[in-house]
Amino acid sequence: MKKFFLLFAATTVMIACTGNKQATTNENDEESQEEVLMDGQLESEMKANLDSLVNLWANLKPSPVLTTTADGKITLTEDEKLVKPTYLFYPDSLEGKLETLSSKYRAVTALTIDREVAKLYGMQDVFTPAITKISAQINDPALKYLYDNSDKMDYADLIKEAYKIEAENGRETRFWEVAATSVIEQTYILCKNKDKFLANFTDDDVDNFTNRVALLVDSYETISQHNKKFYNLYNVVQPLDRLNATTVAELSDQLTTLEGDIEKMRNELFL
Repeated sequence: MKKFFLLFAATTVMIACTGNKQATTNENDEESQEEVLMDGQLESEMKANLDSLVNLWANLKPSPVLTTTADGKITLTEDEKLVKPTYLFYPDSLEGKLETLSSKYRAVTALTIDREVAKLYGMQDVFTPAITKISAQINDPALKYLYDNSDKMDYADLIKEAYKIEAENGRETRFWEVAATSVIEQTYILCKNKDKFLANFTDDDVDNFTNRVALLVDSYETISQHNKKFYNLYNVVQPLDRLNATTVAELSDQLTTLEGDIEKMRNELFL
């Protein structure tokens, strides 16, 4: 399993499943096509701000939330595996909610993360077929680049180049939409599994995690000035701004305090 998970939430896995790119003309509706065009109309000052935020984002360490599952550092007892998680997004639960390109980016991100959690419990993989289908519909060259180069490049350089490709294709805001979904889903999973997942965190990991959250909120404040659709998601991610812990103990307490807000935020991804 690849380790470059956090930015595009296991997009290397997603691209491995797609095999080759497929045309999206028959899959995306008119609204989805308009969204792509809107992404390419960033004002120069706003674009410079987002570029700066990407550089800061790429230089942070990847999150232990997913790297620990990928590396097998989280294990469950046989008794724990018997209690299957009921909180994951499943493909059938998203039926009828993926009419736009925006929702498809969010779905493939959330499904890829949740597939890793399902693996811990030895659950049947019902995620990969949906991930494969949605990935082909998205047809994003930056994702293919990540898969082709994830074992060859430094993480920061890889992410910066992938973002550059997104910008060349007028999709730079998609970078942040996937990032938002990734952070929201990871934070939600942390709430549900604090004892298991936080055991793999150090205080330095917490500092990286909350710095990433702060960058995410800043990016959405910038994007919301450009695109009303993204302003709605900015309102969704705002509760994350209260995650500012610098130690594992502080993060555990904040997750407990904010659990209701985080669950509401996660549910609003597909409203």
